[in-house]
Amino acid sequence: MKPSRFDTFVTDMKDIARKANRAMRSGARTLASLSWPSLLAVSIGLALILSIVPLALTLFIAFLLLKLVATALFGRRPAQIVE
Repeated sequence: MKPSRFDTFVTDMKDIARKANRAMRSGARTLASLSWPSLLAVSIGLALILSIVPLALTLFIAFLLLKLVATALFGRRPAQIVE
């Protein structure tokens, strides 16, 4: 097993920072090359995704908890057997 040293951690962090910097530059170049109408469409789409998805997840969790509480309080009634 290789001993862990601080310099390998620093090297890994520099590599991560370099890759993040390259990704940010690439994204900035892509945004700079977009036309105004497509930039508007991308921004509206991103705003919808960022606002609708958290709302849907929050409502799903809220209704799931409400169902859990209702089941805990009222329980299930036994099914009636019809002969």
